[in-house]
Amino acid sequence: MLRLALLASILTACGADGPAVDPNDPLPPPSEEDGIQIAYQVDVQPGEEVWKCNVFDLPSPRFFPINHAESVQNDAMHHMDLIATAFGAPDIEPGEYDCKDVYAQFPKLMDDGVIIYASQQAEQQILLPEGTVADLLPRMRLMHEIHFVNPTDVPVTAYSKINAYEYKQDADKSIWGGAVRDLDINVPANTTSHVEWTRCVMNKDVDVLFLSTHTHALAKETVIRRFDPLGPTSVAGEPIYSNTDWHAPPLQDYTAAPLHIPAGSGFEFECHYENHSGMPVSWGFDAADEMCQIALVYTPGEATRHCDIVESGVR
Repeated sequence: MLRLALLASILTACGADGPAVDPNDPLPPPSEEDGIQIAYQVDVQPGEEVWKCNVFDLPSPRFFPINHAESVQNDAMHHMDLIATAFGAPDIEPGEYDCKDVYAQFPKLMDDGVIIYASQQAEQQILLPEGTVADLLPRMRLMHEIHFVNPTDVPVTAYSKINAYEYKQDADKSIWGGAVRDLDINVPANTTSHVEWTRCVMNKDVDVLFLSTHTHALAKETVIRRFDPLGPTSVAGEPIYSNTDWHAPPLQDYTAAPLHIPAGSGFEFECHYENHSGMPVSWGFDAADEMCQIALVYTPGEATRHCDIVESGVR
């Protein structure tokens, strides 16, 4: 069983009369007039893996449109997610949880939780096109999730900080997005080449703004291609995304020229694995398990638009 020292989880909006800025703070909070900061940190003992979720309500009594956000976290952070829980876990109460318990109690949260922000990078900035926002609802209930493995022989404080800046101009577009997951993964033992692939198609037109992938340590490469089953060959096209860094996959930015995906077309993504152990590895949440998924952010911001899996297999 994991033994942790849980530190403070805070949401701050510090103005001119707030605390003095710490010169060693990697991301000082914005002023009260400009935005909010969401932060969470956990003490992780040597050799421990932690996957913790902090559930809280935003203090804002009004709609809070966001066009720009930035974040910092440990370079060794496996991932961080900020999720709206209303659809996937409407009954979850504020507090700190082991995430594995949360997803066991609320299995719909994996598909129906709305990802407000996510990062696999030590530092990240998101800037949406002019007039495009993510709307934070009044008193919105959020879950701040961090997954961290401490391979060292000393305690480490795993931390995540997000600054969200209010958009004060008129907005005419909003964003939506989510993850498409291959849950049927089985990487054989003692293999140097195993590929899991999945195809999904959009049920309605979208314009993709950001694209990324997520795997665990056995993945040596992930590739995303456009896929049009109604095209002349019904095969996937040339790669539009390729990544060989499982730990910190880059976030592909299409905000300057959004990637239009018509309804009925979508993506093929494949994950290339090597497994030098004597045991097969399947899909799972732990770092020793595997994953193969893509993350999409797009306009228009409608929950009814999604990429549906139509085919998957092994190469």
